[in-house]
Amino acid sequence: MASLQQQIAHKFLAALAQRDEVDADKVAELQQLLSRGKKSKADEFIRVFTAPPGGEIK
Repeated sequence: MASLQQQIAHKFLAALAQRDEVDADKVAELQQLLSRGKKSKADEFIRVFTAPPGGEIK
């Protein structure tokens, strides 16, 4: 049985994947970040959600 934290992360990622603003690559990066087992830092989440160089922010 998955832990409560894993269940929440799975539901969060599934809901995020359905959004137009977030592409599959970002969801995959977040999944890796959340499944590492280490405490994630804010900078790691910022890196995932920031636009690539030259990209537009919506």
